[in-house]
Amino acid sequence: MAGPKARFIILVTMVGISGLSQGMLLPVIAVLLEQSGISSSVNGLHATALYIGILVISPFLEKPLRTYGYKPLILIGGSLVFLSLFFFTIWESLWFWFVLRMMIGIGDNILHFGTQTWITTTTEEHNRGRNIAIYGLMFALGFALGPLMTALIEINPSLPFIISGLMCLIAWSSMFFVRNEFPVQEDAMQVTSTRSIGRF
Repeated sequence: MAGPKARFIILVTMVGISGLSQGMLLPVIAVLLEQSGISSSVNGLHATALYIGILVISPFLEKPLRTYGYKPLILIGGSLVFLSLFFFTIWESLWFWFVLRMMIGIGDNILHFGTQTWITTTTEEHNRGRNIAIYGLMFALGFALGPLMTALIEINPSLPFIISGLMCLIAWSSMFFVRNEFPVQEDAMQVTSTRSIGRF
């Protein structure tokens, strides 16, 4: 099983590829929908699906994390992302793609919640700021590189989804080399009074 340093590398790599898939989706789908004759206003509303997914799942993540640990949560989130990316190549439909975008938002938020919490709770205090900065940098680099995949549409419209899906799948597979861990349990009264839905 991977040690703490290897685990950190795996987690931030997954975050970087997650950022790349998000950065790729926005321009690639916008171009494809525009080529299909979809108006810019509908195109813009369509892009909100990702963030609707993020908001919908946010209040429900803390309890599964405490019950099952970090690894299962990250695996579920990652699988939602790469499966949705592959499904984009099956059928071009405005509403089908809307649902897939929302599923990617849900999957990405699950993945980020698991990875970020794991990093912050297991990193020594004197290294925590540095590790979170690397985490943010990796996501930002991925998000910045994602739009470059728009050029692949000229070769084949499915190619950006296939490549980003394969990258997500490879990064997701590396999680099987990481041992599962659980967050530190707070006392029952504190957990009840500060549960996720109440804070949300």
